[in-house]
Amino acid sequence: MDWRQLRHSTLSRPDALAVGLERLILSGELPPGSRVPPERELAESLGVSRGSVREALRALASRGLVARRPGSGTVVLDPGATPRGDILASGLDATAELLQVMEVRACIEPSVTARAARRATPADIVQLHALLDAMRREPTRREFTDLDRTFHRAIAQYTRNPLLLRLLDRVYEIGEPGRRETSLSAARRRATIEEHQAILWAIEARDPEAARAASETHLDSVLHRIEEQRRRTEVRGGGVEAGDGGVEAGDGGVEAGGR
Repeated sequence: MDWRQLRHSTLSRPDALAVGLERLILSGELPPGSRVPPERELAESLGVSRGSVREALRALASRGLVARRPGSGTVVLDPGATPRGDILASGLDATAELLQVMEVRACIEPSVTARAARRATPADIVQLHALLDAMRREPTRREFTDLDRTFHRAIAQYTRNPLLLRLLDRVYEIGEPGRRETSLSAARRRATIEEHQAILWAIEARDPEAARAASETHLDSVLHRIEEQRRRTEVRGGGVEAGDGGVEAGDGGVEAGGR
């Protein structure tokens, strides 16, 4: 892994490191059980002091994202890993249809977003801004879809309820195969960013009802596109088109970044 990607930020060095490491954890690039490099090694590769690294890791530990264990180093944790969460998630059918997956999300995520608006910390909001900024920098399709999923996963994590996080993780997993299969239009990217921005503004304003409404609007637009594409496919008797109004990678297999 190229740890230098954590360098660039207008934040203080410890805060920038903490935001960058958290993004790697949320996206799965640093999976649960993996080890963060030793302080000295990470400091040297980033060109920062060990004190900055130590402070960043301490902040992540306080948020339940890593555990600092004597003799084992810093280990990444899974904030959604609980016995009850695993039992809850295991009951979801991995063969569910795309529309079913999105309807589950539409039932759950607006309430999750409202709770995040009540419970998100200033550090959480900084992370959401960082993810949205990265989506604006013309990433590849794969990078955009990963950032999209990470944005929604972060919001679930900021409820501080591991059951909700594990449940939505499982829903995302079910929708993952279709998410990687098709293309993404420039117009859909812009719409996704605008919809995410509305969600973020509501969370930042600590307005649960506005956050709920922004999430509902976002997910309803995705459901509408799925239903419209299904009708078009039935009329034409065949292929799925990529682009505006087409089924695009992301959102549980609908549109990259449209989650």
